[in-house]
Amino acid sequence: MRKKTTFKKSIEIKEEKSNVWLKLADFGNVCHGHPSVTKSFITSKQKEGIGATRHCDFNMMNASAEERVTVWNEGKNITIEVVELKKMPGILTMQMDLSVESKGQNTVLTATMTYSMKNVMFDIMNSIMMKKMNSKLLNGILAGHKLYIEKNVIVDDKTALDFSPIVSLN
Repeated sequence: MRKKTTFKKSIEIKEEKSNVWLKLADFGNVCHGHPSVTKSFITSKQKEGIGATRHCDFNMMNASAEERVTVWNEGKNITIEVVELKKMPGILTMQMDLSVESKGQNTVLTATMTYSMKNVMFDIMNSIMMKKMNSKLLNGILAGHKLYIEKNVIVDDKTALDFSPIVSLN
């Protein structure tokens, strides 16, 4: 089994948990809150729940991904597994868990990104540069979702995001 890299971070969103969950549960529209996803859409008949799938196009290297929901706890958390990556060499496995928890009238959104590399050469690249890139990517996902959920701003790679409220949990 390949060594895994994990980042766990959270951000507080000034919105009720149920409203944050509604945005996360809109599985096909991750592009609205993810600054690196230029286009996303559902590819399965089901739009939510375990087994739902989506396609994502990224703004880097003309890359794309096919993703599937592997865990769906209504109103609590969703785990998404990348089942196929195109034009993104080196990554063997990748998954993201997004969970929501009430904090007074606000919500804490916690994201856990876990991935492994294809071989030792890519493990070295991961330790030199990819960890930093993926940590920054996760910051963008959290800050992008905060802006999208609080202000209904659809983000992209040119959107100014505030990373200061992000808390690293590992």
